[in-house]
Amino acid sequence: MKSGLWILCMVVLALALFSPACGAQPGQDQSVTKRPLTKEERKRMDKMCKVVFHVDSDEEGRLLMALENTKNLFKEVPPQQCDVQMVANGKAVLLFRKDRAAKYASEMEALHKQGVLFKACRNAMAKNKVEKSDLSEICEVIPAGILELINLQQEGFAYIKP
Repeated sequence: MKSGLWILCMVVLALALFSPACGAQPGQDQSVTKRPLTKEERKRMDKMCKVVFHVDSDEEGRLLMALENTKNLFKEVPPQQCDVQMVANGKAVLLFRKDRAAKYASEMEALHKQGVLFKACRNAMAKNKVEKSDLSEICEVIPAGILELINLQQEGFAYIKP
């Protein structure tokens, strides 16, 4: 089973890297200089499995599925070989509130200790009147969830929408 997951991760990574959506388009000027990678981005590129879970609705079942998927991934691939991120935008930022996350806080904290990043969209937080202090301490606030998803996919992250 482990070799099957390894092959799946490599296929997903290859598709992400060589997909026309991520690379240069025919006739596109390829002389555009990209910004240098940050230390964190270089570190993430060394990981075997890179996945971003996109949670965008205020449905606990979606978040719980993403948490369960992550635990299952870690059964097959050691966490230190993975880069897993969960990006919440839209109404899903409400799921990262301390009062809401209390039900599954221990699961989130355990995964966070294994390297999983939980990210909440600042735009969605503003729209839903959620302050940084309302969020679980393990959550990072990012400027725009959609931009984060684009950047992660360009870095070769597999996109999963539970």
